[in-house]
Amino acid sequence: MTTIFKKLLPEIKPHARMLAFVIFVGILVSALRSATPYFIQLLEESWKLKDFKQAMIIPFIIAASWVIASVGRYYHLFWMKYISDLIAVELRRKLMQKYLSLNLSYFQGLERGSGGLISRMLNDIAIIQSGITRIADLVREPFTAIFMLGYLVWIDWKLFIFIVALAPFITAAMRKLAKSLRKYSHQNQESVEDLTKVLKESLDGTRIVQSFNLEPEMNRRFDQRAKELLRSKRKIISREEASGPISESLASISMAMILVYIGTQLINEQLSLGDFLAFITAVTMLQDSLKKIQNGYIQLQQSAVAMDRVQEVLDTKNELALADNPKPFPKDWQQIEFRDVTFAYPGHKPVLNHIHLVVQRGEAVALVGSSGGGKSTLINLLMRFFDPVSGSILIGGIDLREMDLRDLRQNIGLVSQDVFLFGDTLKRNIQAGDFSKDESTVEHAARMANAHDFIMHSKGGYDAKVGEMGSLLSGGEKQRISIARAIYKDAPILILDEATSALDTESEREVQKGLDRLMEGRTAFVIAHRLSTIANADRILVLKGGQVIEEGSHEELLKKRGEYFRLV
Repeated sequence: MTTIFKKLLPEIKPHARMLAFVIFVGILVSALRSATPYFIQLLEESWKLKDFKQAMIIPFIIAASWVIASVGRYYHLFWMKYISDLIAVELRRKLMQKYLSLNLSYFQGLERGSGGLISRMLNDIAIIQSGITRIADLVREPFTAIFMLGYLVWIDWKLFIFIVALAPFITAAMRKLAKSLRKYSHQNQESVEDLTKVLKESLDGTRIVQSFNLEPEMNRRFDQRAKELLRSKRKIISREEASGPISESLASISMAMILVYIGTQLINEQLSLGDFLAFITAVTMLQDSLKKIQNGYIQLQQSAVAMDRVQEVLDTKNELALADNPKPFPKDWQQIEFRDVTFAYPGHKPVLNHIHLVVQRGEAVALVGSSGGGKSTLINLLMRFFDPVSGSILIGGIDLREMDLRDLRQNIGLVSQDVFLFGDTLKRNIQAGDFSKDESTVEHAARMANAHDFIMHSKGGYDAKVGEMGSLLSGGEKQRISIARAIYKDAPILILDEATSALDTESEREVQKGLDRLMEGRTAFVIAHRLSTIANADRILVLKGGQVIEEGSHEELLKKRGEYFRLV
């Protein structure tokens, strides 16, 4: 139990004052409810003594104590659930910050993809939240149990022995159940991850699923994962519900022995009927408290597993080491240098081998080559999504690893083939979180990207919604919004990653006009297969096997009749 609380303590600690209030109210509720057996005993004595006045007053005292206890219990549970909501929100905030801070290699290595991360964000934290709510029972009910045990000792200390004798057996059973429950809780949460993964793939790939008639296959996968989840859930339920029968069976044996003992005492007139009624009430309340403590303990086992899974992500170390005293992006830089850069993905052969490259400010460099040659890896290193295995990349003589990461990326604009648009307005997609500039800058960027006309024809203009991931826009329109976003950002370094490869001729013509305007006065790295995109570059680099095998202008490389000639 203490281990579980230790795992949850860092999240609970900031709410210590509120929790102290909850504990105080819980003790008050327990004390009020625990007075019931004593009042029943007094009531029986007043009946026996024919004290009409006291017999009339005591029931109302009992009712008043229960009403006050009920009100107190309401606030006790309300604030406990509110605390659990605060902790859940804070955990989700921490997870979100962590997800956004992790580098690409972490996401590429996920066994269950982003579905697993979504499951931890939603399902695991919901389980933690449920466990924290149960702490209300674990705070309140032990006091009720202690009060009841104390009262039983006060009636007859021998009754205490009958109850305590069962404690080792109940504890041993609960520990065994808890160990098994933790195991199956982990399996259950992994099954939820698998189910979420299939669901996400089906929804993200709706177009492919429908075009290839994959509905039966995706349904089959979903059913398979759902059945696995059901099997693991059934094992959890069997262990959750086993605690009740075990404790109740042991308690019934104890109760039978106690009733035999009390019956003997009553026959011998060593106990009164009031003592008996008070005892029955106290034992009933004690059993109810113990049952709530058990259920809370069982729930906390699942919460502990969920907390471990969440903490596993929070403890993940980012492979990108950030400088202790990062340097700002140099405003007066004149060149970008790749100095003997080698890079390999974990467990794979090098994608880049000892790359030496110097790009002058304002130069447009096209990167061409067959798939797997290292083009995308080169620009991923420039944006510092990864760090080189060896060598270094410098801008203005400063190693990227010594530079402020946010400042670096703020000075690089990206237009890629796979355009990502947020499910927001056209304007907000162009602004991309930077609301410091006025609306005229947004319009200027759209005009430069050849996007203004289609925006104005949209219902709502710049405030028109684009749909999820830009689903309401054509490919060319999405690409022009992406270009407008880069123009609005106004970064000195530009990366164009297959920016026109998925477009038809008409769309490409419109997009190319925007790209030409975007590249003016900027240092550009252009990855493309289409001749129209790369022919006007100042320099073309041909990559193969992770090395630059040819370099020159379009005309120079054609004259060489080498790899570039073959590609175009």
